[in-house]
Order: sequence, then C-alpha cells, then structure tokens
Amino acid sequence: MSFEEQEDRDGVRLSWHNVPKSKLQSQHNIVPLAAFYTPFNNKSPVIRLPVSHFQSCRQCKAILNPFVSIHSNQPEVWRCQFCGFGNRLLVAEDGSYSHGIQPESTTVEYSTGKTASLPPIFFYCIDTCFEYEDVADAFAQLKESILLSLSYLPSNTLVGFVTFGKHVQLHDLSVSNRSYTFNGAKDYELKNIETILGLNVGMGVQRNRAQLSPAAQRFLQPIEIAEYQLSTIIERLSNNTFPRPHPNYRPERAVGCALKISSLVLQAILGKGCATGGHLMCFIGGVATYGPGKIVGTPLKEPIRSHHDIDKSSHTQLPNLSNGVAKVDLSLYKRAKIFYETIARMLVDMGISCDIFIGSYDQVGLSEMDEVAAATGGVVVMSDSFSTGIFKQSLIRFLRPEANNEDDDADNEMALNATLECRVTSDLQIQGLIGHATSLPLKKDNTALNSSVSPLSIGQGNTNSWKLCGVNHQSTYAIYFDKLDSPRPGNASIQLIFHYESLSGEKRVRVTTIPLGVIPDTDHTNLEAGFDQEAGFMAIARSSVDKLQTQVFNSTKTAYDHTDVAKHLDKIVVDFCARFGVYRKKQLDSFCLSHKFSFLPQFVYHLRRSPFIRVFNNSPDETSYIRHVLMHEDLINSLIMIQPTLYSYDIEKFGAEDPETGEINGDPEVVPLDSMSLGHTKILLLDTFFHILIYHGSTVAQWRKANYHNMEGYEHFREFLEAPKEEALEILKDRFPLPRFIDCDDGGSQARFLMAKLNPSTSYSSNPNHMYGGQFDVMTDDTSLQSYITQIQRLAVTK
Repeated sequence: MSFEEQEDRDGVRLSWHNVPKSKLQSQHNIVPLAAFYTPFNNKSPVIRLPVSHFQSCRQCKAILNPFVSIHSNQPEVWRCQFCGFGNRLLVAEDGSYSHGIQPESTTVEYSTGKTASLPPIFFYCIDTCFEYEDVADAFAQLKESILLSLSYLPSNTLVGFVTFGKHVQLHDLSVSNRSYTFNGAKDYELKNIETILGLNVGMGVQRNRAQLSPAAQRFLQPIEIAEYQLSTIIERLSNNTFPRPHPNYRPERAVGCALKISSLVLQAILGKGCATGGHLMCFIGGVATYGPGKIVGTPLKEPIRSHHDIDKSSHTQLPNLSNGVAKVDLSLYKRAKIFYETIARMLVDMGISCDIFIGSYDQVGLSEMDEVAAATGGVVVMSDSFSTGIFKQSLIRFLRPEANNEDDDADNEMALNATLECRVTSDLQIQGLIGHATSLPLKKDNTALNSSVSPLSIGQGNTNSWKLCGVNHQSTYAIYFDKLDSPRPGNASIQLIFHYESLSGEKRVRVTTIPLGVIPDTDHTNLEAGFDQEAGFMAIARSSVDKLQTQVFNSTKTAYDHTDVAKHLDKIVVDFCARFGVYRKKQLDSFCLSHKFSFLPQFVYHLRRSPFIRVFNNSPDETSYIRHVLMHEDLINSLIMIQPTLYSYDIEKFGAEDPETGEINGDPEVVPLDSMSLGHTKILLLDTFFHILIYHGSTVAQWRKANYHNMEGYEHFREFLEAPKEEALEILKDRFPLPRFIDCDDGGSQARFLMAKLNPSTSYSSNPNHMYGGQFDVMTDDTSLQSYITQIQRLAVTK
C-alpha cells in the first residue's frame, strides 16, 4: 500500500514507516519521527460498528485492533500490544467476534450510544462598527450573509447573539427589543455576568442535563424558535460608530470585551462540564481600539504595531512618545496576548471553538487573538471586506462544507467537542503535538501512560491527550515521537483515539491503529523504502513555524526569529545530505542522493523563501493568518502553500493531437516553479492555496487586448483562454477558505505574485541583459535553487 493510499484509508501519513531497532541509530535519521493525523478524514468510507463491538484493554484502556496478539491455543484471548495484558475476546450481540480485530479494521468508528446533554451551539458575535465610503454596502452585505447563514444551521441548533461597537450588546431572544449593554472599556469577570443576567455558573443547564433553564433560554434558543426574532434583530441593526473628537481618530471598537462577554455568558450557562460542543463565530470589521484586548489607540497618528515592534516587545519596553513622534505602545501587545489566552482557556474548558471572520483592509489584531482560534480548533477567514465573495462563499462552506453534494450525510460535516488520545508501544514515547489543539493533563496514576510520554516536549507536550474542540475534514495534527531501544526487530504500534460529537449530538469514537516496522540498524534498504519525504519535510516545517509562533516575553528564554530558523533548516539539510547521500569525501561531483530523499532539500529551499519564515512585506495579521492555515491543513495542501503548483498552457501545443495516444491535448502541463517556465505564448496557472493566479505571456496578452478571442475564426484562441479558467474553477470548488483570484498579464503589477514564487534560475543578478517579455525575469537578489543545492552538497561532502 502506498503512502497516499494509507492516508486515504486511515487519514495518517508517517515520516518513517520503518525505524531502526536502536535509539542511537534512530537519532541519526535527522528527520523526526512524526505522524500526520486527519481524524475526521472523509476520503474513504469508514467502518462503523455499534457499541457492542467496542472492547478495550482492562489495564491500559487501549482499544481492540488488528495488531493484537492471539495465541492459537487460546483463540478467545487477545493480548494487548501496548501493555502485554491478556483480555477475553467478547462475543457481540449477533454471536460474532468484534469486527475491530479484522485486518481491514485499522480505522473503526464506534457508536457509544450516548448523546450530548444539549444540541450544538452557534453563538454569533458581530461587529457593527463601520465607517468610510463602504459603510452602507459592507454592513448590508454582512447582515445579508448572517441572515443566510441561519438557514444553513442544523434544525436542532442553539443560537445566541452579541453585537458590539464601542459597547457590547447581548440580545435577549425571548423578548423583542430587549438587550443587555456592557461597557466596552471594562474587563468583566464571571461573577459580574452572573449578577447582571441572573445566572448561576453551570446552572444554565437544568439538573437532568437535558434542557436549558428558563434564565438561560433568554440567551440561547433553538434556531427553529429564534429564527424570526434573530432575523428581526439583524434587520434592525444600525451602524454603531460613536462621535469622535476629530476626523483623524479611529472608531472605538471593543473586540476584546465582546469576545470576553460571549465566553462568560456561555460559561455562566454551561459551566466547565462540556455539556455540548459548538462554535463562537466572531465577525470583525476593523482594528480593536477600545477596552481590553485593544492593539492601538484611537488617534491615527499612533501606528499599528509591525513585526519589528513585536520583536522588540519580547525584550524591552519603549515610551509612547519620543521627540514629539508617536511610537508604538509595546505594552498593548503583551497585555492583549495574555487577555486573549485567558479567553482561549475558558472556551477550551467548555469545548467551544472560536471562529474568526475578518472583513477589513487594515489589520484588526489577529496576531494577538490567534491563540483563541488556534487553541480551540477554530477557523480564520481573512478578506478585504464583508462584501467580497471570499467572505461570503467561505462562510457558507464553513457551515456546509458538502452542501453541493446531495449524497453526503449532513451529520458528518463537522466534529464538535473533540479530544484526541495517543497510545504507543514501550519502544516509543510521545514528544508532543503541533496543530490547533490544547494539551490535557496527564493521568498521573497510570504508570503505562507516564512512561509513554517523552521528557523532550515539542509543541503541546508532556501529555498523551489533547482537546481539539472543533474539527473538520481538513483538520490535521502532527504528533511527534521519540524512538527508544526495541528488544527485537518486528513491529511497534501507534493508536490514535478520536472522541467527538456529531451535529446530531451523538457521541462517537474513531480508533486508528498503525503498525511501525522495526528493522535492524544495518537494513538501509527498508529504511529508505519506508521514508515518506513529503511527511518528513512537513514534520520539519511545522516544528520550524511553531518556534516562530511562540512569543517569548522572558529574556531568560530563547526567542527565535526567521534568521535563526533559516540557519537551523540549513543545518538539517546539510546533516540529512551527509547522512543519506552517496559520495566520496571532499569530491562534490561524486555526490548522489536517492530519489526517495532527493526532494527534501528542494522543499526546504522553498520553505526558507516562503512568508511562513520570512515576514518581510507582510503585516503581523497576514503572517498569523497564513501560519494558522498551515497548522490546520492536510499534507497535500500544506505542500502547495510552501511549494506552489504551476501549470502551463502553450498555444503551440494546445489542441494538438498527441502522436502516441491520438488524443487532443487540452490538459495543462505541470512545470517547475522556475523562471525558465515563463514564455511569450504561454498561460501559467499558479496555485499557492491562498491565491489562484492566471498569468498571460506577452504575446497572449497582446492578442487578448486586441480582442481576437471575440472575433470569428479565432475559436481556438477563445478555448485556449478559457481552459485555465475552467481548471481554476475546479480548484476553487473544494478550497476553504476561498482563495483570492488574480488575472494578470506579463509586465503587469499583479504579476509580482508569480515572480515572488519562482526560483530565480534566470535573474538580473545572474544575467542582467537577458529579458522575457520586455522585463527582467525575476528582480531578486535571492540565491537560486541550483546554487542552494550546490552549496548544501559542498558542505555535506566536507562534513
């Protein structure tokens, strides 16, 4: 079975499918041992079994799987591979043994027969503070999208509604025209909310845990009952911009207070018992300037913080004013990060995920509040305005990802209130998880679990279980392992146990068990055959980006910047080439790298140049957004972000008959992401995941400007121009968030998006007189891929 086939079946990609027997030899592999797990994978049907087939080990609680040991003399006893304990193989209600022991049951989903105490919650938190020329349009479009979103919610959903500007309004859904107004400048606590609303913490759910109390029903109502009331509230919403002392002031927007109030209301109703899962959906139209969590003051002369300011905030504190020139208040960043981390912990305790939808040309403070979405498994959608198709289509796809496919079960669109647990055999240890999750406390009374956790922590470490809250079909988590000494060659095992609630409220458990080959230390053939270089590279990429995301406010700790990470990546590549390359010492021409390893240096080259590492020309919000998406997506989409895919259409080949197959050539050709792929008669289609760009060569652009495609007799040229658009539509069909579409010509300003991604094998620095289409190929001082690889090989052979 190929790596891709296993991913489709089990939702798992391993960096190493075979590992050496000894710990020392495993450490020489350079690339970490990691598993990329997509728990809610929908690429292939999953085996679903009733609760009667569910069996777990009586000692370590691992789940029955195809890799347990069954002795021929005792077929009714299975021995757990994780702790070695013997268990009796129970007979199901139909008289058969559990299907979970069958060879094809590497991934099995069990119905537990339990349901959540309450239906799923969708709590809206909406910005009503709009201004400037697009006030009427953007605000009207936002209200229209919110109204439309109500029709996509499941019929049993509980909804709540908060709006905010300078102040925060919590709307009572049981009575018309009633709301509770909160001061946006105040940092409220739970006791304040309980007193004001008449709620006792955790008592919003009645004792039988089956319905809300009358007090809580004012703020959470079933969508079937509250839809009319909500529609009326939304239609009556007005722009909430308070008068300002001068036009050169920003509007006062209490984003932080609104999120805090929303979280406290939910906590006052639900408590910390995780009565149900749900989403807190926050729609933000501008920068946070008021109250707790603000990132900048209201005077426009105060600049919004940049990456340089954030770097300085890790080490020092500067005054607000110096020589009459406004400076960034660095203390705002620290206070905002701490404030939003507090909100994130509250939501994790309740099992509620926070989703952030941004419609603003300027920064809003995502860099500070990204922890709220990341810790709870929430999504982030960033667009220039709420009137754009990016926002509208992304909101619909978030609520109904399979809305266009009538055959899909709407109950399986998203997982709520989810947790993930990992178990390993005695020759493995868990280092941690990198992804949108929060670590849960380790059970101290379980010796087997304690020994399975590595003292070396990566990401969310020092545990074997994590709270995921919200999970969709693309949510992918990187789990890192440390290989210990194995007693003998054979198999190690990794078991991933995914608990979640469906939209119908049913609690389910999905169990995935993966074998890991343990081979002799000298078996280089099987070691090479078991290496997945795409997964290995992404294990390196995620850990590198995670270092940059971790903000350090204590000067005694190490703060990483992009230069440190780039040097670390170079060292990894050099060590990797020295370890797996075939060469003669100090002879560069003799260097050779097997095809199973050859793409990893190329991937690292593109990672070093990517905006995930380099933050130049990006705002902190943009960097937070793209890193957030990288930590969420599966392996294929993550690779596209780092090394975009480039398709080529050539007018000289388009529509020609293939001499070998006799078919008419209309499909694009995948070409290297290189400046040599440019051409006068070509159309290039670039997929960066965040952008879909169609680039027309100089000759094609001239023909299009001359309107040839609309003239009679030029049908072939019309089909040539339409072909990349049709391919782009296919890409856009399943992409979330919706990418930005760019249509540009050679020499146009928007062509910079393509030029920035190309490997500059031909550039002004290497050949200043060489030109394509009237301009230099790539205007950059960056080293080319060829030069980078040569330098890496030179260092490897002399190591």
